[in-house]
Amino acid sequence: MRANVLIAGGGVVGSAVAWALAERGVSDVLVVDLDLTGLYASSELNAGGARATWWQPVNVETCAATLEFFREHRDELSFQERGYLWLYGSDELFDIAKRKLPLQNDFGLGVEILTPADVVERFPVLDGDPGRLVGATFSPRDGLVNPNAVRQWFRRGAESLGVRFLNRHYVSGVSTARQPSSKRRVDWIEVTEIAGSDPMDSRGSIREILTKHVLPSSSVSSRQRIECDVIVNCLGAWSPLFSAKVGISDVTEPTRRQICMLSVQHEDAARVESLLSLGMVVDASSLYFHPEGRDILAGYSIPEEAPGFDFDYDGEAFFVEHIWPRLAECSSVFERSKHVRGWSGLYAVTPDRSGIAGLVTGFTNLFEAHSFTGRGVMQSFGVASALASWINTGKPEGLVGSMNRDRFSDRSKWLIEDLHI
Repeated sequence: MRANVLIAGGGVVGSAVAWALAERGVSDVLVVDLDLTGLYASSELNAGGARATWWQPVNVETCAATLEFFREHRDELSFQERGYLWLYGSDELFDIAKRKLPLQNDFGLGVEILTPADVVERFPVLDGDPGRLVGATFSPRDGLVNPNAVRQWFRRGAESLGVRFLNRHYVSGVSTARQPSSKRRVDWIEVTEIAGSDPMDSRGSIREILTKHVLPSSSVSSRQRIECDVIVNCLGAWSPLFSAKVGISDVTEPTRRQICMLSVQHEDAARVESLLSLGMVVDASSLYFHPEGRDILAGYSIPEEAPGFDFDYDGEAFFVEHIWPRLAECSSVFERSKHVRGWSGLYAVTPDRSGIAGLVTGFTNLFEAHSFTGRGVMQSFGVASALASWINTGKPEGLVGSMNRDRFSDRSKWLIEDLHI
């Protein structure tokens, strides 16, 4: 088998890149993935926030472009422009937020600075002690989106333009060759097809491969080589495994992030309705939450969480220890809340908490787009459009060139983001 462009990874970013290439007239695009159903895909397991209020220009640019795409397809993607309220308890971070306001508003985001008193007046349901805050920002053009709908939109669009998708295929080998220029090129990859078709992975074979990186002999259906002219690594948290196969040391660390759903048990119906009208709220404690139907979705990144491929959810203990106390500090409406369910997914975390994208130095045909540290959905359209243009024309589009992995050899070029959750 062969392909013009082979994309390893069919999550939201890989699917978006495939669609963007096909939109530009690039033919014979093939996407291979072990889990196209998205059962363990990071984009399927996130909180559904969509914002452009970041501190690095490239992140603002690509997220603003993606938000505009979400607005254009708001009904198909269930995009709700409810805004992001970011509460600050640190003068240091709040001062940076104020300095970044012109950058963000140059992209038409309309971000406002709020005092603690402003927060109480505008969002009275958030009646926690205002003394714990030094200020806030509210970005009205940010919002909430359905990550599954975003990924499916890109995939359907790509397939309608002739892109092929291979499910349950694991990249088990890569062959590279030295060029006269002393650079290398990827000639072909080996993919191993995993037997079975159960989308819920009841036997756990897909989960075992994704967490242990071992192919059980009983699960292997077939192996084949796929020759390619261009290859794109869009494997997210699993991108370091691909990089290792071509001799690249990757800086990405897979890290578990947990989310839970809770119901609010409060006798004041008006206050509950006020809570359910909010967009995303990020508390000074680093807790984040937003309405999800009649429930509340809430998450918190445990600082001491060790890197690793872990999909276990800590259950109600996570809610009791990490979520409920922080919610109660935000609003008395959470005093009687009940844990409903929860799950965990993976962030692909880089040292500066920004993604990696572009042509891999030392290669003529190896591109990558991964490790967006929880914002793959938010950057999907913007990054995919820029990278597809790069692959098609040979030149980077916009600011995406600054996301090249070479920046990690020079700390002054890092794209440090502190507004990650």
